[in-house]
Amino acid sequence: MIRQGCRAALLLSVLLGSCSALASQRVITLAPHLAELVAAVGAADALVGVSRYSDHPPALRELPVVGDAFQFNEEQILTLRPTLVLAWGGGTPVSEVERMRELGLRVDVVEVQRLPDVAEAMRQIGVLLNRSEAAAAAANAFEQHLQALRAHSADPVRVFYQVSASPLYTLSDAHVASDVIRWCGGRNVFADAPVIAPQVSRESVVAARPELLLYSSAAGAAPWQRLHHIPAVADGRLYQLPADWLTRPGPRLLLGAERVCEYVAAVRSARSAPAGSHHATGDGQ
Repeated sequence: MIRQGCRAALLLSVLLGSCSALASQRVITLAPHLAELVAAVGAADALVGVSRYSDHPPALRELPVVGDAFQFNEEQILTLRPTLVLAWGGGTPVSEVERMRELGLRVDVVEVQRLPDVAEAMRQIGVLLNRSEAAAAAANAFEQHLQALRAHSADPVRVFYQVSASPLYTLSDAHVASDVIRWCGGRNVFADAPVIAPQVSRESVVAARPELLLYSSAAGAAPWQRLHHIPAVADGRLYQLPADWLTRPGPRLLLGAERVCEYVAAVRSARSAPAGSHHATGDGQ
């Protein structure tokens, strides 16, 4: 807890800073994808503080870290004198948002629940940071590329996405990663799980018979290699993707969508190919 006198002095500095400080934008982001979104609209130069694991673009690693996704250093945040704090809708605890507002900070919430929301978040941040033109261009480009990837299928490809191998975790339809799979014409085999990140058994994966298996860690394919009664394994369709491309709800979801759509399309083509045709286990990086 900050000492009362210190807090008062820092708050006064925030509210009554010099004219030059007030004239410039000083932004703190409370989640890694928010920092990426700020950079995507051409406003990386406005960032003065970020949350832990904010590492893309690489220059963000040089910025002060004000906390993780759920706990933040109030004294450090006040010392950085932000004119705007961007919070993660659905991620940043409401109590933390309210506390910062009590300290006199402007906090705006940015929410990305579904894949198309990325473009809307860009536009929102562009308005907040007076970068509307650049944000609109970035958002339009994102949307156009996304629409070009979209696939519809009456018989979607069954996809399993492995977040971690031990313990075995995946993601449900409540997560944007599942949205990417659906956008590409696939179906997350654990879409209906009651929690966003369910722990599942190997037996349940075998029973789901995924035609495509995606994983994020280098050792992710190892547990499945001998289970040839899983279609994805039998056909050699196990692919590694950088975790951030599917789990971080920011601009790089487009990279994940490109790869997932490519893999889903290959499975669909293989359904009508001669028996015995398949791809070797791949690496999406």
